[in-house]
Amino acid sequence: MNLYMKKRWYYITPPPVLALLLFFLISTLCSPVLSFTCPKISILEAKQQMTTLGNEIRYHNRLYYEKAQPAISDAEYDRLFARLVQLEGCFPALVAADSPTRRVGDGVGDGTQKVKHEQPMLSLTSATGPEAVEALLKRVATAGEVTLLVQPKVDGLPVELIYDAGRLVSASTRGDGRFGENVTEQVREIQGIPHRLTGLYPHRVVVRGEIYAALRLLQNYRAGSAEEKYARHPRHVAAGVLKAQKPDPAVVAVLRLFPFELVTTGSVRSDRAALQLLSGWGFPVELEQTQTVKSFADVQAVYRTYLANRDQLPFAMDGIVVKVDDLSLRRRLGEGGRAPFWAAAWKYPPDTARTQVLGINWTVGRTGRRTPIAEVTPVRLGGIQVSRVSLHSAAEIARLDIAAGDQVVIALVGDVIPQVQEVVGRIPRKSVAGSAAREVPESSLDACLRDSPVCRDQFLSKTAYFTSKSGLNIDGLGRGRLQKLVEAGLVTDIPSLYLLKEEAVAAVPGFGMKTARHLTAAIRSASQPDSFQLAAALGVQGVGPKTVQRLARRFSSLDKLLAVEDEQLAALAATDRRAARALRTFFTSPGGQELLVRFRILEIL
Repeated sequence: MNLYMKKRWYYITPPPVLALLLFFLISTLCSPVLSFTCPKISILEAKQQMTTLGNEIRYHNRLYYEKAQPAISDAEYDRLFARLVQLEGCFPALVAADSPTRRVGDGVGDGTQKVKHEQPMLSLTSATGPEAVEALLKRVATAGEVTLLVQPKVDGLPVELIYDAGRLVSASTRGDGRFGENVTEQVREIQGIPHRLTGLYPHRVVVRGEIYAALRLLQNYRAGSAEEKYARHPRHVAAGVLKAQKPDPAVVAVLRLFPFELVTTGSVRSDRAALQLLSGWGFPVELEQTQTVKSFADVQAVYRTYLANRDQLPFAMDGIVVKVDDLSLRRRLGEGGRAPFWAAAWKYPPDTARTQVLGINWTVGRTGRRTPIAEVTPVRLGGIQVSRVSLHSAAEIARLDIAAGDQVVIALVGDVIPQVQEVVGRIPRKSVAGSAAREVPESSLDACLRDSPVCRDQFLSKTAYFTSKSGLNIDGLGRGRLQKLVEAGLVTDIPSLYLLKEEAVAAVPGFGMKTARHLTAAIRSASQPDSFQLAAALGVQGVGPKTVQRLARRFSSLDKLLAVEDEQLAALAATDRRAARALRTFFTSPGGQELLVRFRILEIL
């Protein structure tokens, strides 16, 4: 809605009616795929649900945008997001200022050079189904017959390129929609992206597109390389290269650009005309991948064609994008805080495959928590070979009623993470006696803080997290080297890392004096951490780096937190309160107390 429309409504409509009309219109525009029926819940319950949903969405935003490691499917994410939008529409007074519905992505990493976008770089309203596109068609219906463009939703990393006087001067990722991460040097190395424009062009040109891994080139690279660093989903390849300080030139060579928008349109009247201009200026525009349509039936036909032939395309795609061609109509439709009202995406359902469960094993994470993993007959899915599928918890095993020997359908969550969708063939349960469904008992909070034959996996997981970038960032001490030091008897608990001597490390096979010197120096440089930083590095369940940062601002030291009465924690936010209590419980346990004493003897704390 533009400013003129707002002013006009104000002068002809009584304020109470105006509020209702605006409330309905904004809710409709912001959540076109939702039913606006409000749940019958109390304000307190609504607040709790909105806080929980907001935290969960932010968590999944970080996994998706920063780490390229989504833990849930796009459809599941969309349901979480839609529920939050619905609650915010029903309880507008409870909307948080930092609600994820008001921003895109999850910001730019600390220490990264930021670039301000020419205009907000938004996401798209989307659904794994036609709902978002149908809502778009309803919004534009009052404008008469409207020309729409359909393009593939290329599965890569969106970037904004800025040219001054025809020269590429800036390239940035989407970031939080307002600021992106500076990736100019990495983008300059990608083939097909012009460093200097050709033909007649305005002084300033701002272009957006998707950096993607060309599938044929990626396949050739993988065939000739033993590296597994880039052997994941094609989207990870693009993200990995653009976030790397010194990316592998052989991997950079597989990347390409799919331009989809000219931001500085000037006097251009349509999106198609803008794409033709980009082609003339030297951009690798594939005009044949932009279809002109008039109706939902046309959109549906293009959707089905792409779905049937997606394996023949040079890029990975996870759906189609439908957008208004007329740029003046786009301006009238406007944009929300997160998505434009002139475009929508129709996502594809996840790839699936049928396979057999060979067994169910349990793995150990940083907190010592055990997670069940289904070992399955290897099957290719979404371009990768899947042989292991997380079952998340014993509750999920019980819900699926899954056991070794069963036939299952698996899908890729977010086109990346394999997940069991359903069990389609069960073997007689008497032959397995329900053994697969039995949960391995959770260990106590302070278990496996020392190495022992029964604790080796858990101890390695805890110590590897302690030394990782998420912990104290001890350079050169990954899980592989840690395992060698543990097996050599040099590392028996976490504090013993600080007792390592160069000569002893150098004597361990696979090290040598130079490596040992570098490693012990890295450990010494991490020997005076902030007490809260140390607490976060221990991987206590429910205690994350961001929460610890907030606790550090509230308490001057870890000792201060441990000394306060439980009632004094009541003033903290619920998440921080739970984390504070988890830390207090851990450090008052026998193992936690022993750890604290050991750190103090070594003057680490």
